[in-house]
Amino acid sequence: MQSWMVLVGTIVAFALVGFGIFLIYPQKYTAEAQHTVEPISVLSTGSSFNTVNMETEKVVATSTAVLKRAVEDLDDTSIEALRNNTVIDVPRNSQVLSFQVTANTPQEAADRANALAEAYGAQRTDNARAVVEQTTAELGDSIAQLQAVVDSQPIDSSERAATQLQLQGLLDQQARITATPFYSGTLVTPADPPQKSNRPSVLVFIAAGLFLGILVGAIAALIVSRVRNGPGASYKRSVADEVDADDADDTEEVPEHDDVALDEDDRLLEPEDAGLPVSRPIGAPKRGHTTSRR
Repeated sequence: MQSWMVLVGTIVAFALVGFGIFLIYPQKYTAEAQHTVEPISVLSTGSSFNTVNMETEKVVATSTAVLKRAVEDLDDTSIEALRNNTVIDVPRNSQVLSFQVTANTPQEAADRANALAEAYGAQRTDNARAVVEQTTAELGDSIAQLQAVVDSQPIDSSERAATQLQLQGLLDQQARITATPFYSGTLVTPADPPQKSNRPSVLVFIAAGLFLGILVGAIAALIVSRVRNGPGASYKRSVADEVDADDADDTEEVPEHDDVALDEDDRLLEPEDAGLPVSRPIGAPKRGHTTSRR
C-alpha cells in the first residue's frame, strides 16, 4: 500500500509542476507578412530576364542592408535581434517571400514583420535602380565612343553606315532601359497582430508532467518496495513481533485463587473438612544404598 501511495503522490506532484511551468512559460508571438518578388526588367542585348532566383532573394531579405533599413523604422530592436527572430520562407512554386517575425507582444511582431518586408522591397528597388543607372552609364560611354568613330569615318562609306547601325542599336537599347517602368514587387499581405501565442497548450505541460510522474513514481515505488521487503526489514519485523508477543504474555492476568489460611509460622492450614493426612517429603536414598522391594 505504501508503494502505491508513493506512485500516486509522485504523479500528482509532477502534474502540478507541469501546470506551474505552463504559468511561468514566456509567451512569444509570430506575425507573417508576404511580399511579391517581380523580375528586374533590365534589358541587355535585346533579351529580358523574367525569372527570379528565390534562394538568392531569401539571402537578400536577411542581409545587413535590409535589416539596417528596417531597424531605422523600429525603436526597440537591433539588427542581430531582428535577424535571430526572423524566418524567411518561400511558398512552393511561387515568387513570394514570407517574412515570419517573432516578438514578445503581438503588436511588436506585426510591426517588425511589416517593417522588414517594406525594407526588403525598398532595398530591392534601390538595387535595381542602381543596376539601371550603371547600365545606362555604360551604354552612354559606348555610344560616345561609337559616335567618335562615326565622325572619323568618310561620309557615305560602308564602314560609316555599319558603325551608324551599331550606334543606333545602342541608342535604342538605352532608350528602352530608361523608359521601362521598374516594379520590384509589393507587400501583398501585411502582417496583423497574432491572436494566439507560440506557447503550447496547458494539456501539453500536464501530459508531460504525468508522463514524467509515472516514470519517476514507478522507480520510487519500486525502491520503496525493495527496501520495505528486504532481508533487514523482514528481520526487524520478526524481532518486533516476538517482542510484542512477549509483552502480551507478561500482561496476561493472573488467575485469582481462593484465600488460604496460614498459621503463626506462615504454613498453610488445610481446611478442616478435608481430612487428608499431610504428606511427608520424600527423601532421596543415600549413595550406595538401595531400597529393596519385598
